[in-house]
Amino acid sequence: MDQLELENYFLNQLTNGDCYLIVSRHHAKYKMKRGSFKTRERIHDTHTLKFEHQEGNRYIFADDKVEGEIILTREPQLKMHFHVDFTYDHFSIVFKTFPDEHLYGGGEQYTSLDLNGKVVPIWVSEHQAVMAIAKKLLHEKLRGPDPDRVSKYKNHQSYCSAPCYISSKHYAFYCHSDNYGRLHFEEKGRVRISFRKIPQSISLLTANSTKELAARLCELIGISPRVPSWVGDGAILAIQGGIDTLKRKYHEAKEKGIKVAALWSQDWCGHVVTSFGYQVYWNWAADEKLYPGLKEFIKELNADGVRFLGYINTFLKEGAPLYEEAKKRRYLVRHMDGSVYLIQSTTFDAGIVDLTNPSAYEWYKNIIKKNMIEYGLSGWMADFGEYLPTDSIVYGGDATRLHNRWPSLWAKCCHDAVVECGKEEEIFFFNRAAYGHTFQFTNSMWNGDQHVDYSDEYGLGSVIPASLSLACSGCGVVHSDIGGYTTVMFMRRDGELLQRWSEMNVFTPVFRTHEGNRPKDNVQYDDPAVVDEFACNSRLFAALKPYRDHVYEEYYEKHLPMMRPLFFHFADDESYVNQREYLFGRDVLVAPVLRKGKNSWKVYLPDASWIQFFTKEKFVGPKWIEIPSPLGQPIAFYREGSEYTSLFESLSIKKGE
Repeated sequence: MDQLELENYFLNQLTNGDCYLIVSRHHAKYKMKRGSFKTRERIHDTHTLKFEHQEGNRYIFADDKVEGEIILTREPQLKMHFHVDFTYDHFSIVFKTFPDEHLYGGGEQYTSLDLNGKVVPIWVSEHQAVMAIAKKLLHEKLRGPDPDRVSKYKNHQSYCSAPCYISSKHYAFYCHSDNYGRLHFEEKGRVRISFRKIPQSISLLTANSTKELAARLCELIGISPRVPSWVGDGAILAIQGGIDTLKRKYHEAKEKGIKVAALWSQDWCGHVVTSFGYQVYWNWAADEKLYPGLKEFIKELNADGVRFLGYINTFLKEGAPLYEEAKKRRYLVRHMDGSVYLIQSTTFDAGIVDLTNPSAYEWYKNIIKKNMIEYGLSGWMADFGEYLPTDSIVYGGDATRLHNRWPSLWAKCCHDAVVECGKEEEIFFFNRAAYGHTFQFTNSMWNGDQHVDYSDEYGLGSVIPASLSLACSGCGVVHSDIGGYTTVMFMRRDGELLQRWSEMNVFTPVFRTHEGNRPKDNVQYDDPAVVDEFACNSRLFAALKPYRDHVYEEYYEKHLPMMRPLFFHFADDESYVNQREYLFGRDVLVAPVLRKGKNSWKVYLPDASWIQFFTKEKFVGPKWIEIPSPLGQPIAFYREGSEYTSLFESLSIKKGE
């Protein structure tokens, strides 16, 4: 179908009975533990409203007791506005779908790219629920590692939730609502969109291809600020532990031939050692005891063409100087009784800065400007954003209504600080949590706290579906921690995992490591067994900068996400369901090794002629192939005829240089 036919397909449903509204009254309960939410709802007084008559662009739906209407506008996309008695605070709209279509989006989906058969919650949350991790650890303790094992989808939660989805039939719905919602794809031939309040409106987008559709969705949501050029110059190395360690590891990295773009010290503001591991001291000012002379060393790094990054989140540790100041000013989220609402992410309590309070927002933004940007930092991890409790008191009103909006407020606070300092071309910050329009305020998303393993739900195996589902949700730039983060009990990062992750991230927007929450338990990039191959991959990443810049421009100018599902360019059955490979731009196909100990790897090649990087072997798709997968050789292919062929041919694997 062309775009007009697609629009008419849904417009006809408004009058032929295939589309209907369901309105109810409801009472919902939420329970949060370490950022993970459980929710229940009691629904009553339900009415199914069917089409009755049309008055111009107004479509009247009713039953014998309740009347509602859909008003159509073009802004420029087709948009449905809803009017129903406001006392009915639970809303659904139902449409008939196409046979054999595939549905994607809803935010960051770690285990399922194709969402057919799923009910997708639209609610920002911590991805890692404590009980789910405990079950995983118990299972693996008894039976050994099981990377294929995933929890039931009904328990899926995500740092990044998006009130939208796209279809393989080239249409998309974007819901203009911040409230808790669900996308119901469990019934074949029907889709139901529901929210715990009548949405402001729902946009219908149509296109001639999924690639074009994704671009229109990105444009509707908002394009991310440009990533500074220096990010593509090499690795962003995670180093912490104090100024002496920072200096020593930096000089050793250069000696080992690592191409360094920046150093990233989470603990620039201090650290706390807890039962969870080595954690950041949540007080956003340089720790002069741990990092004496840091400001001067940053200047030395900058003179050497290297940047320095830090860390900040939405919390302040109880008892820390900035916490005490925020508490005195009444800038923290509170309980009903007026006391500070303390949350616990891991092992210590912290207050949440109330970003809906204009004075608190300005105060926090100025901390970023003064303590970070003016100090010399060139960026930071902007962590968290998911934890606003629904039973809290905030300046801006109903915390339940504001919960999904919180990540955007946080990203905007960082963005405003950068813009007001005039540092848009220098500062790089990246966020974990997002909802709706968050992407327009952050340089990049990152996939969150992956486990240091290969698991499809939490580890290396989750990165590709997470990144591709974001691409189907309006996000253009995303990357992951090389090697993962979460280290619990017997989970440990070995050298092979670090290398496989590094090989994959050569072909992503950002090449950044993480030490994890237990650095001493994990193999790091400078381990003698892996450092030469890591250095090689850092140089490959830097050498690919001309092509990567081209892919960046395709996002900024044409609004195409950088990491793309195969079906953005190839409309065949395998491409629609493949969540173990991705396209980096149009010309590069990436098929990372996602399992331990694999000497060969099965790869699907869509319909084109493909040349394997480094081996120069040519294959013609569509077909499956099995190829050798030695450590130290990233599995990727470039499309024959690419204008970047000479660049791709020039790349080689040369270790120890």
